[in-house]
Amino acid sequence: MPTAALIVAALALIVAYLAVRRAAALDQRLGSVDSSLIGLRAEMTDVKDKLEAQILDLRFDLRRQAGDLRFEPAMTIAEALQVHPRVAEVLAGFRLGGCSNCAVSDVDTIQGACQTYGVDQNALMRALNALLGPGDGRSGQPETPRAPTSKTDM
Repeated sequence: MPTAALIVAALALIVAYLAVRRAAALDQRLGSVDSSLIGLRAEMTDVKDKLEAQILDLRFDLRRQAGDLRFEPAMTIAEALQVHPRVAEVLAGFRLGGCSNCAVSDVDTIQGACQTYGVDQNALMRALNALLGPGDGRSGQPETPRAPTSKTDM
């Protein structure tokens, strides 16, 4: 009986050794698959970002061709920046995006930025739409922004 127990114990050790080796091999394969998945996810994010940018460009090209360019409060800062090259100047004149305390994100809407930083939305919209002016939408002069009236404007 002790010999049989010794043989069973030896077989159990061999099986355990083989199981540990198999687990290590599977762990290595899992790490490789995980790395590949992370790489694919990063590539998909890059492709998604590029496609979103292209869609945004196409949307504004269509609006530009249709003569339907206007600044709207629901428009993001990124969208507004694509409509006219001088939008950044107008925003800076209203103290939006000029410093680290009042920097606006490209994904913020014009309306949201106005609410957050206490900017007169109607005045900003008039100034932005003045950029479009008559004709090709590139010849208008922006309205002179108002001077800040409170610390939230700075």
